[in-house]
Amino acid sequence: MSKQHKMQRLYTQEPLSSSTLINLSDNQTHYLKNVMRLSLGDKIRLFNAENGEWVCEITELKKKSTSLKTLEQTRTPLKEKTELHLLFAPIKKQRLDFLIEKAIELGATHLHPVITEHTENRKIKNERIQAQIIEATEQSERLSLAVIEKTMPLKEKIEAWNYNLPILWAAERQNANKIGINKRPCAFLVGPEGGFSETEIQYLSQHKNIKSISLGENILRAETAALYCLSHTE
Repeated sequence: MSKQHKMQRLYTQEPLSSSTLINLSDNQTHYLKNVMRLSLGDKIRLFNAENGEWVCEITELKKKSTSLKTLEQTRTPLKEKTELHLLFAPIKKQRLDFLIEKAIELGATHLHPVITEHTENRKIKNERIQAQIIEATEQSERLSLAVIEKTMPLKEKIEAWNYNLPILWAAERQNANKIGINKRPCAFLVGPEGGFSETEIQYLSQHKNIKSISLGENILRAETAALYCLSHTE
């Protein structure tokens, strides 16, 4: 592993360019000072999709604020990858955390929480998911953050779908073709624990923009099904 990859990596919304002074948030300051035990003169990497990734030196470290100076650019902004959407019913907290983390690692660009008849976790906080997205992006070496969309009831989401993409529905034990490798852009829909209701299955089966796919004979947990779908893209 290179020295640069050993450096702590943080996301910033601040514009990054040569010899720029950057101020970090209170939370980032706490993390660098009290968790990572960094000090003046130490170097970290800052990144965002618009400006790429930069090595920066800590020039000021106070109780609730940190300033850094950009030294060199290590990665230029990348051309935006084609979209990869995941529509999912929120599940229990610990497993939802796992789903979000791995979805980011697998390249999901848009996350769409949907409420179904069997959804157990109906009170999700987008702010919390956004924090998880940032953390997973920092750890996975991505430059761009995934978008977390507004939580909506399943039918409302389908009817309001404004992307020029069919939605590939991971249908349990339905008469569907087995999932193959799907070229991006693409969108997947996975159900909650316990699956979709009979009413929802009938709705999805008849919708012109929904295409059912099979993930095999076994019944998969919701997070497993989501990650299985995301891994079958290129």
